[in-house]
Amino acid sequence: MAPPEPTVSLKAITVTARYREEDAQKVPIGITSLSDDQLKAFGGSFTLKQIVTQLPSLNIQGYSGRNQTITVRGIGQNGGGTNDGLEQGVGLYVDGVYRPRTGSVITDLIDIESIQLLRGPQGTLFGKNTVAGAVDIRTAEPTFENLGNAELSVGNYNYLRAYLSLTHPIASFLTFKVSYLRTARDGFVYNTTYNQSWDDLDNHSARLDVLFKPSITFRSRFIADYSQQLGNVGFQTVVGVLPTVLHNGATIARGFYQRAADVGYKPIAIAPFSRQTDIDSSQYDKMASSGVQNRIDWVPGLDLTLTSITAYRKWQWLPHFDGDGFGANVQTLGIVQTHQTQFSQELRLASPGGQLVDYSGGLYFFWQEMNDYQYSSYGRDASKWLISASSDPAILNNLTGFSHVIPATYSYAAYSQATYHATPEWHLTGGLRFTYEHKTGSYEAYGVGNVTPITDLPAAIQSSAAASRAAYAPSGSYSDHLDTSNLSGNITLARDLAGVVHAYATYARGFKSSGINLVRKSLGVDVFVAPEKVDDFELGAKTSWLHGRAELNANLFYSVDHDYQATYINTAVTPNAQYIANVGSLVSKGLEVDARLFPLRGLTSSASLTLDDARYDDYKNAVPWFQLSYLPTQDLSGRRASGSPLWSAAAAAEYAAPVQGRVEAYVGADWNLRSKYYAAVNIDPLTLVPGFQVFNAHVGARDDRGRWDLSLWARNLFQKNYFNTLSVNATNGVLQGALGDPRTVGATLRLRF
Repeated sequence: MAPPEPTVSLKAITVTARYREEDAQKVPIGITSLSDDQLKAFGGSFTLKQIVTQLPSLNIQGYSGRNQTITVRGIGQNGGGTNDGLEQGVGLYVDGVYRPRTGSVITDLIDIESIQLLRGPQGTLFGKNTVAGAVDIRTAEPTFENLGNAELSVGNYNYLRAYLSLTHPIASFLTFKVSYLRTARDGFVYNTTYNQSWDDLDNHSARLDVLFKPSITFRSRFIADYSQQLGNVGFQTVVGVLPTVLHNGATIARGFYQRAADVGYKPIAIAPFSRQTDIDSSQYDKMASSGVQNRIDWVPGLDLTLTSITAYRKWQWLPHFDGDGFGANVQTLGIVQTHQTQFSQELRLASPGGQLVDYSGGLYFFWQEMNDYQYSSYGRDASKWLISASSDPAILNNLTGFSHVIPATYSYAAYSQATYHATPEWHLTGGLRFTYEHKTGSYEAYGVGNVTPITDLPAAIQSSAAASRAAYAPSGSYSDHLDTSNLSGNITLARDLAGVVHAYATYARGFKSSGINLVRKSLGVDVFVAPEKVDDFELGAKTSWLHGRAELNANLFYSVDHDYQATYINTAVTPNAQYIANVGSLVSKGLEVDARLFPLRGLTSSASLTLDDARYDDYKNAVPWFQLSYLPTQDLSGRRASGSPLWSAAAAAEYAAPVQGRVEAYVGADWNLRSKYYAAVNIDPLTLVPGFQVFNAHVGARDDRGRWDLSLWARNLFQKNYFNTLSVNATNGVLQGALGDPRTVGATLRLRF
């Protein structure tokens, strides 16, 4: 017997992936979309890095505002660490403006309306070309009514989040909104040297959003924003000691504990989830992001929409890292101070949709310049720790290796995409993009510091001391440039079946631009890194069931990443040279499933699953694992790629019911899972991050008109201990890691007035 016709159904998700409002179920792209209501339900979440748990295909690893690796389906930036001369493979957009630095997006989320993850190569519809996908973040624009929104959250670790926004129309055609957000929290890690709580937060964000709409055919939206993150943040803790016996039975002369004894340092007990560190240098960092942008939408005639997006932004990363990450006075400072500036201009023309041929096309210009100031300073223990137990401390004490690198990008592109609706059921889409890029880079390095003059050292060690200083504080300078061009595109065939199934097949070619490898230039080092090109094949279906109460979407993908950019060892020169290069290819294949279900009034649920088998198809001359360090290189061909769990999953559910008058109570939970994955690009077994799953929950009551909402929430409800990333520090003999957040609990009050 057929089920009765329901009186309720799932609310349609409207997306703008093709820069016109469309039902997500009719768009032949793998998309996961999180609405404002869903984001609010994740109590205690305030950054993209926390929200990513509900986007299984997306993985973000890292431990600071600068050192972040972001991938989709195992493809993205896997260069073995942040390198400002290389591009991201995943596009990050806020209100249509490309953000090339992950740190400018992973901080506090303010005025967010939706987050959409577009999977697979992007570039024929908007912005910068990307090989893996795009994260499209949209903020809520001002309304033409007086409106106020306030939020106050409190929790353990002295967590405080206070938000206020005021919207005020000046005239029938002009309105504005001002917003301010303050987030503060004590640290999750205790520093035993300073007797302080570290990994704390002191964040501020502010926005001005002005909407000018004199007619239905013209609108202009201007946004100015500023945010800063302050605190003793951005470090890893020592989570293990490296073995002193290699796989061939050879013994390492001095391990971590022997080096510590040589300098009289007594390490604290290594117990990662006691959440302690004995770092002995300042760790106070500042990350600031600011910008202005203006979007104009004009309908000059024939229902065509002309869009202009102009943006100018700055991002600063001003850290003070202890270079060794523990209590010995070895490397007192190890930082890259970054000053990034960008400008972009996009012009796009789009048809209204619903015609025989829907089309859009545009021109895009992007300029970015980084000014990186790199410091490596050495302390009183450096000589005995790094050179030998008998070394004179004066050799490296107070020495600083300094370098200044300036990578810059000038990118020009033209793109277009059109969909031909051959019949009401059949749809053919094709797109092309031409990109031309001019890259420049300069490098200058030298040693500085109040060091003992070589001539004041004993004559017997003067020669070796000079060589040691040259090794730890090298000198050199160069500048160079590279021009590249590329044609990429996609083609999609889609079919609507019985009104409830939208099936599609896609081929897309993605392009990740070339890089400049701004490192010390020595024999065998190729400064330039050629572009990556990804061939992506997908088969998908988006389906609706139970009279609109259930949706089930599935997508099969097979992607080949050619000229994969990663760490490479050139054995054709002596000594061997290690740098970022095009090492071979990577293949990523798997299945993605998204589901939503509204089984009964008041109960909503969603779930996502990703099976991603990402492997190095061809990767010879890789950096050997630590315990294979006696080998010159290692062949990783056929092995699983780094930063890519085989299984990732997420689910969320909430039940709401009226309790009195216009008040309804609700209870909800969400869950996410990541299977094990290698954190290091050379998939060293020591960096295998164990799989984990985290549960979060919330309960509350609200006015059904949206005037107030009071909730209690818990993140990491069952106090799961897990790592976000792990790294081998062979120089110091330790394994370091970034810890996942502990259990946090709190309450949130939201008001609308």
